[in-house]
Amino acid sequence: MNAPHVTVLIEDLARLAAAATSAQRYPALERAWCRGTPCRLQSRTPNHLRFTLFGLESNGPLPVAALTLAADGDTSSHRDSYWLRVDPVSLWADMARVFMTRFGFADLDPYERNEIENIVRAVLLEEGFRLQGDHPERWCIPLAAPLPFEFTPLDQALGMDLGDALPGHPEARYWRRILTEIQVALHNAPVNVNRRAAGQTEINSVWFWGGGFLPDAAPSYLLDTVYSDSAVSRGLALISDCRLRQLEELPGAVLDGDGQAVLIDWSSAEQGANARMQKLETLAEILLYRANRGQLALTLYDGSGEGRSYGTAASRRFWRRRQPLAQLLAPTAPE
Repeated sequence: MNAPHVTVLIEDLARLAAAATSAQRYPALERAWCRGTPCRLQSRTPNHLRFTLFGLESNGPLPVAALTLAADGDTSSHRDSYWLRVDPVSLWADMARVFMTRFGFADLDPYERNEIENIVRAVLLEEGFRLQGDHPERWCIPLAAPLPFEFTPLDQALGMDLGDALPGHPEARYWRRILTEIQVALHNAPVNVNRRAAGQTEINSVWFWGGGFLPDAAPSYLLDTVYSDSAVSRGLALISDCRLRQLEELPGAVLDGDGQAVLIDWSSAEQGANARMQKLETLAEILLYRANRGQLALTLYDGSGEGRSYGTAASRRFWRRRQPLAQLLAPTAPE
């Protein structure tokens, strides 16, 4: 029997390595990247890469909202609806432009979050949209028909001038008006008035994105088990009939009845690049230990699609000396 194949997707590996303290070294990750065989999957975004890893078509806009709803526990209601994600965001304005500086609720307490949600819910309800979703920081709305344009994905819109991020299609004017109404309502909300007075970041808008229909369910022939906290990967795992596990079960659970093909869509709730990188290094140490002994074959991917495959043959490439991870992942890094 062949050794199980474990694929690890670290969406922001290059950014994390660059942000971590330059003096800190990560021997297991460096060894995997230096000695592993280069491999690459073409992908526009990390979410497109996720579709590719599940063996699904990913050429057009991705139905992130519908997969989010599935990941949050609803795969049956309004299955024929076109879903749109609605995420709370923070906007910052200078003299001429408006930027999205972050998304999610960050340091808001449950009462503040509830106030924001109720305000957004009320504005959308007036337009005939019912906010749905059990997750406290991401919501979805069903539409009667597909949109004839695509909103900029949330991770790409972060840091962009809002004028550039918003779609220019004539029918997008309606959604611009809804955004403006939500922004006015949030600006006047007591939670944001209080946060403004305290010098704290406000949640002063939402972002629409990820429109689409829930893909048809089909068993996956590429993956047996998926470890992930990503809404997209969890949604894909559920509709693909994969065994789904929480990331908190790692690192000890890998190969514990997981089958021949395992995907680890890695992320961390730890604060700070150093803490997140150290947690990833701990996982990499265990996976490399098993790969060196032929207990598994390992492939690592950054969110760009750049990757390394690592097995027992790679472990013997001792002449490939380790280098700092940030240097290895830089655009000019040699193969």
